[in-house]
Amino acid sequence: MKKVYIVDDDRNIVESLTMVLEKEGFNVKSQYDECDVVKKLTEFEADLVILDVMFPEDESAGFGIAREIKQNDRTKNIPILMLSAINEKAAASATFSNKDRDDSWLPVEDFVEKPINPKDLVAKVRALTATKIRNIASHPTKEMQPSL
Repeated sequence: MKKVYIVDDDRNIVESLTMVLEKEGFNVKSQYDECDVVKKLTEFEADLVILDVMFPEDESAGFGIAREIKQNDRTKNIPILMLSAINEKAAASATFSNKDRDDSWLPVEDFVEKPINPKDLVAKVRALTATKIRNIASHPTKEMQPSL
């Protein structure tokens, strides 16, 4: 069973995403703040992170969290689906999309806007969890390499 970790301060969004994903057979865990995400993500052994951009304490916390995840050796291969309503809340000149993805500034595998159609969400989650398997297979860690 694939594990999805959701980080979003909007409890209604988290509950909706959880219901849709659990119905499709995913194991889902979540948190509503930006505290200790990498630690909790490692403990849960997630296959995918669904990450919000904006949090009440820091409107760009999601960008920093994404960078922390990708800079940590234990979590860098976990795909990130950034899910946000930032384009709805921001001025037209400050919107984001997949074209803005960048390994250092916005290191996420996909960027989608809230609300997302449940079928589209499930399709993206399935595709991204399959990506993690391919990434790990092509870049095995020492623990995964056969001993001689």
